[in-house]
Amino acid sequence: MLREASGGLLCPACGARYPRRWGFPDFQIGRGRPLLTLVNALPPVALGYEFWRVRSTGILSRGGLSFGEELQALTSWLLPTGGPFLDVGTGTGVYLRALGGGVGVDPSPAFLWVARRRFPQGAYLLARAEALPFPDGAFSGVAFGPTWNELEDPEAAAREAFRVLRRGGRLFALLLLGEGRGGMLYRPSLEGFLGLLRGAGFRAFGTRVGRIGLVRGEVV
Repeated sequence: MLREASGGLLCPACGARYPRRWGFPDFQIGRGRPLLTLVNALPPVALGYEFWRVRSTGILSRGGLSFGEELQALTSWLLPTGGPFLDVGTGTGVYLRALGGGVGVDPSPAFLWVARRRFPQGAYLLARAEALPFPDGAFSGVAFGPTWNELEDPEAAAREAFRVLRRGGRLFALLLLGEGRGGMLYRPSLEGFLGLLRGAGFRAFGTRVGRIGLVRGEVV
């Protein structure tokens, strides 16, 4: 059990110390993509993000999916599990608000600051998808928005999502599809991404709408 210590949190069992940044416990291990990390650290980017986010689904799906339909797909898949929920790469907390609460993790304190302002009922931590600071089987539902496209190690993120889900737990993911790795983004084919999830242990299926993949996974 972590306890408060000077400037952050202390693990009495192992002696590890975790600082606070912008008031959020920082459990980050490793590094993200440098340019994306720099851009996402800017408060104006975080403040203006939802202007793009609520429109991006319709644009990238070429009109085949609205933002409201995206949130309906999220909640219809995850809410029946009953919670607790984890939103990985929560950004400004869009998915967390739709789910009614849970834990949001993100590597950007600027984005978490906006998320907490807009939905103070959530719990927020600085952490990366590839190294989640939670015990095995801690959640019944895990959500990923477009964050998966920005990850350095998508395979590790899949393994971590599987690890923190309990048996019967569910995963929801939305991501931009493409030809694989390249530039700043990871953009897999739908079948390639489903194979990645199955390799991590999930029963997984999904659909493509325009350039967007809507993917669901389950721990069986």
